Amino acid sequence: MSYIGRTPQSGNFQVCDAITPSATATYNLLVDAVAVSPETANHCIVSLNGVIQAPTSAFTISGSTIVFASALTSADVIDFIHILGSVLDLGVPSDNTVSTAKIVDGAVTSAKLTYPLTTFSSTGIDDNATSTAITIDSSENVGIGIANPSSYDGGANKLVLGSTSGRSGLTIVSSSSTAGGIYFADGTTGTEPYSGFLDYDHDDNAMRFFTNGSSERMRIDSSGNVLVGKTSTSDTVTGSQFTTNGSLINILNGDGYNIINKQTADGVLIYFKQANSTEGNISVSGTTVSYNGFTGTHWSRFQDNSTPTILRGTVLETLDEMCDWYNLEFDIITQDENNNDVTTPQKIPHVLLDTQSNGDVITYNHEGTDVQATIVKEGDVKHMMSKVSDTVDAKNVYGVFSAYDLDGEGYNDFYVASVGTFVVRIKSGQTIAKGDLLQSNGDGTAKVQSDDNVKSSSFAKVLSTTKIETYDDGSFIVPCSLMS
Repeated sequence: MSYIGRTPQSGNFQVCDAITPSATATYNLLVDAVAVSPETANHCIVSLNGVIQAPTSAFTISGSTIVFASALTSADVIDFIHILGSVLDLGVPSDNTVSTAKIVDGAVTSAKLTYPLTTFSSTGIDDNATSTAITIDSSENVGIGIANPSSYDGGANKLVLGSTSGRSGLTIVSSSSTAGGIYFADGTTGTEPYSGFLDYDHDDNAMRFFTNGSSERMRIDSSGNVLVGKTSTSDTVTGSQFTTNGSLINILNGDGYNIINKQTADGVLIYFKQANSTEGNISVSGTTVSYNGFTGTHWSRFQDNSTPTILRGTVLETLDEMCDWYNLEFDIITQDENNNDVTTPQKIPHVLLDTQSNGDVITYNHEGTDVQATIVKEGDVKHMMSKVSDTVDAKNVYGVFSAYDLDGEGYNDFYVASVGTFVVRIKSGQTIAKGDLLQSNGDGTAKVQSDDNVKSSSFAKVLSTTKIETYDDGSFIVPCSLMS
């Protein structure tokens, strides 16, 4: 007869095969085990159907009687070996020979596994430190650095990371040419597609936010620009963006609009500040919306697109020539996460060259790629060119010069203040009083009207005689109400 295990370290053994199984648990042995050896049943090997049984729990021996824990059947095969010496050291089993079925439930405890091995217990897995490192509780919630993960958010979070002594967080490592992400899927069967994800693209150092499957809704690019409903700052047609210089740009197509809703009481809806100082605001009182600190301006341009030095408050006249602006319009094609083509229209400001005209198709380099773009004239109907007023009592005064529009688009546009409050440049030596009506003096300055009747040539009224600034030629500017 053979047995499982290596040869005992010491002693002799005797084989006793005289057990014939039947429907009982008690059998007589030919050899009185205790008489042969004054040891206990721990020094006997009993094999039931080829599996060695555990002494005292699977069987007991008293004299020449062996009692099994439960009744056998006639089909069972019993082998019995009596060892004249200790059999507790039968040696280490070969690799990959012990299955989980051979281990009694609860046999492996924290007392059996000690440092440097990780310690397992009913409360978690620790690193032999004073606190539990990883906890998997009965609700299948996992805590790393947290001993009671189910206590956070009512146990709704399956994974809780934390630290009682410092910073805690989750690190996702990816190569420099790929992306790392956090994905969200519907259901729990493991076959559902993801419904949203957060992706960091290492290739262009952009954080991307996707919803409803593979639709990118927001991006924070490598320069810190926040793009909503668009993927590039050069896209001036769709979406909105927050730029890194602190300004907010809303670009909406179709019938998009913004809603500003003050819920509790009347007051300011929007503040306008420069260098942290409030310069104006929009407020509401009852059913009235007020534009406070308001000056209404329009774009204009000199006929030769020049930028001469113009003093603030200089009087301007309109010309019978409209301002024109042009754009380059083209489409760019990108791929979404499913490699489907996504077409995005682009509109880039463009200054015409002498050889170009509306409708021409030209080659344009967009972010390093040549594209075919069409020159399209904007459909503006209200902005005309202007000149420094050179007509006394001119009836076509547009307003007064405010500042050049330094938007970098290539056009030398400037702002003409036409309504609201602003400063007006008064001719040198003129005596003014509050309430005086003003007309063009024909040299870019204003003069006091001879009467108080509002005329077609009246374009402003003096609000204060305070001289804000006096220029080298003796002309000066004062606060006025514009009505051109």
